[in-house]
Amino acid sequence: MHNLSLRLRSFAAALLALLIFIPLTAVTLEQAFNSSLSQSMLQQLEAQSLTLISEFELEETGSAAVMPEQLYNDQFNIPGSGLYAFIYSHKRQLWQSQSTLNWLQQPEFVSPKMGTETFNEDFIMGSSYFLYAYTAEFESSLGYQPVSFFILQDKQVFNNEKNKFANTLWKWLGLIALLLLILLLVSLNAALLPIDKLNKQIRQAESGQLKRIDQHYPPELEKLKSSINHLLDTEQQQRSRYKNSLSDLAHSLKTPLAVLSGTEGLPKQANEPINQINSQIQRQLKRAVAGTTSTFEQAQPIQPLVDKLFNAMDKVYADKRLNLAADIEDGALGFHGDKTDIMEILGNVIDNACKAATTQVIVKVSSKPNNLQIDIDDDGPGIPENQREQLLERGTRLDSYKEGQGIGMAVVADLVSAYQGQLKIAQSHLGGAKVSLVFATIE
Repeated sequence: MHNLSLRLRSFAAALLALLIFIPLTAVTLEQAFNSSLSQSMLQQLEAQSLTLISEFELEETGSAAVMPEQLYNDQFNIPGSGLYAFIYSHKRQLWQSQSTLNWLQQPEFVSPKMGTETFNEDFIMGSSYFLYAYTAEFESSLGYQPVSFFILQDKQVFNNEKNKFANTLWKWLGLIALLLLILLLVSLNAALLPIDKLNKQIRQAESGQLKRIDQHYPPELEKLKSSINHLLDTEQQQRSRYKNSLSDLAHSLKTPLAVLSGTEGLPKQANEPINQINSQIQRQLKRAVAGTTSTFEQAQPIQPLVDKLFNAMDKVYADKRLNLAADIEDGALGFHGDKTDIMEILGNVIDNACKAATTQVIVKVSSKPNNLQIDIDDDGPGIPENQREQLLERGTRLDSYKEGQGIGMAVVADLVSAYQGQLKIAQSHLGGAKVSLVFATIE
């Protein structure tokens, strides 16, 4: 979750809200609609019951019902119409509507108490029905006796209406959800557009195309823009001061050493230490300056550097007739650092490879995830495995390795370390040594 972009997080949160909101809305509306239909059905059946009661008469003996041959509601007169009526008294059937003519099974009812009604939304008798029952009191020769009126309504029409409403509801809610998602994506892109522009300008500053971020942004991002510009300005000033201080230090040390080396009567034994001190000063100054190049500078393309070095090696090692080959994944691949530094790194490694090689040297440049990798292979004698570990151990001087492969590697190790890179030595597929240089890239 921590690696998800803001756009994806916002979209996922909105999508989750919709996935919860839409079904809940649909269920709530369905329940409200079903409840409304059931209430409407209850009112209809109450009206039908009142119609039956108005048309009903009880014989004086109370043993039979007197009903007209044709009832006011035609559905009671048509067999299988879906609306059915029964009249009971003292658990004995007095009458049933003509709509029940084809019924093979007689229902079993429970009469409500006198003057009360019952409503069953799921009365099962072969299929599902609405059942409405009401008990009234009628006078006979035997006195007042209870008469229960039962009305059954087939639920098929109700279920059809309910399913039709549900299908329509889900279709429209799905369409609304789709429109909301589209609107959300447009809104997210509009809201995050300034951040995308800021990211683009930061990448341009990283590659050296911009010195400062100059576009206008919403108030929420202006503070970040000011902080980044302040960081860029501060870094530029610090690098300038650092380089100037190192240049001053080099000049201040050079003069005393020159005077000391030119002093008459100086023992010959002192010349060698003085030269070593001078070399060490130059080397340490170079190491200090290396890697201080801003990451906010344009990358140095590798392709022309390798071509330039190959031209030089062809001349230096013309007698060996070496086959120098470059396999560069993308001509635009570049090194984020000082051009002199990468030239010195590649120059030393390629020079060593040419000295050790018999016939062939291959330089391969590829882009790995977040890394730039440069592999230099030769078909020379190679470096023994037990000495590779020793060469890569901290504190071991790489220039102590035997002539032809170790010369200049101390400088390479220092420069690679200054750029927080990695130096690896392995067996080459050509049979000799493989030196791999790995540097972090700016995404």
